[in-house]
Amino acid sequence: MTVLGPGSPRLLVFVPGAFTPLCSGEIRELGELAVRAEQLGVQVYAVSCDSPATLAAWLAAEDASGRIIGVSDHWPHGSLASILGSFDEHAGTALRRSWAIRADGTRVLVAGTSAGESRELHDHLRGIEWAGAE
Repeated sequence: MTVLGPGSPRLLVFVPGAFTPLCSGEIRELGELAVRAEQLGVQVYAVSCDSPATLAAWLAAEDASGRIIGVSDHWPHGSLASILGSFDEHAGTALRRSWAIRADGTRVLVAGTSAGESRELHDHLRGIEWAGAE
């Protein structure tokens, strides 16, 4: 699976922690966009520094669409988030940022908020549509 670089269009949604209320709410909202993402050929990834087992259990519980792909950035801890400037070294978690990536590997930050603030659903939709545009 290619997360960065050329590949299929994708939206990477970094979340600080599985099984937290704010992150769970965002995943449920992303599930609402799953059909539109699929129509455009865009894969939606939830990325956290949680272990693969924790991330899988969380997505099974929160993603009713079953279309969100979990990516554990657990080891080396936060390496993917760090590459994209989306890692909080103090807390050891991903920052609440979302990146859209086109098939050619071009990427853009489409959403980012402070700790404790939810990203807007329309920003994720805009990212999906940008990533899926040819």
